[in-house]
Amino acid sequence: MMPLSVVAALLGASCSAFAPKPLRGTPRRNAKRQSLQMNVITDRPARAALAAAYVGFAGAIATFPGEFNNPADIQLIQDALNDPTSMNPVFFFVFNSLGLIPAVNAAVLLPGAKDQRPLPAAPFVASSFFAGYGGVGPYMILREPRFGPIKRSELGFFPRVVTESKLFGAGLVAGAVGLYGGLLTQLSGGALSDYIDLAASSKLVSVSSVDFLILSLFAFEPIKEDMSRRGWWGCYGENNVGRLAAFCFPVLGPAAYVLLRPALKD
Repeated sequence: MMPLSVVAALLGASCSAFAPKPLRGTPRRNAKRQSLQMNVITDRPARAALAAAYVGFAGAIATFPGEFNNPADIQLIQDALNDPTSMNPVFFFVFNSLGLIPAVNAAVLLPGAKDQRPLPAAPFVASSFFAGYGGVGPYMILREPRFGPIKRSELGFFPRVVTESKLFGAGLVAGAVGLYGGLLTQLSGGALSDYIDLAASSKLVSVSSVDFLILSLFAFEPIKEDMSRRGWWGCYGENNVGRLAAFCFPVLGPAAYVLLRPALKD
């Protein structure tokens, strides 16, 4: 997984490649549109917190213990590939969860991706599979809210055929159950303290852990928006806080949401 500080630097240099075309319309209309886009952050505490987490973590990551591309970290991954039981069970859970969470994000973010401004969804959602929050963060922070109902036929090919399928949701749930099962069966008395020692010496472990924490803490924001599109939240449905909270249980909750959520109308 690419460190977030590196991702932040790369994004700063390359986001212009993903920038939208110049806005068409009168100066007053363009100014109003830009103002509305800024209000997405300033008027929504969750978005402001996402932005603060992105900037703060990207700036602080350089102070985390360990070094980038540490041979010990590479050896840690290689040993786990040869023998998964050799990796600390807590870190094994965290590290592999960072492969499931981007798939969940794709399922809840892509239905609202059409004509998004100021950033397109696809490159940022895809980048989260190798860069975690460092990849998807800018899109999660700046995307326009899309709470209204949407038809399945309006989606692009990938969300319409792949992420909207119950088979996809079932695969996410199976993966999450497998990770929790492995964690509970392999967890021993010293596993947590060993994990803390790893985080204190390995940049890979500390970065992955904070990445996992941020993505888990803010899972509710895109899930709530997707619930609204499907009549489970807001003016299109009942505000069931308990249901939302259950779906935000780390890894398993969001996966279960993707499986159980109402299907979009054709």
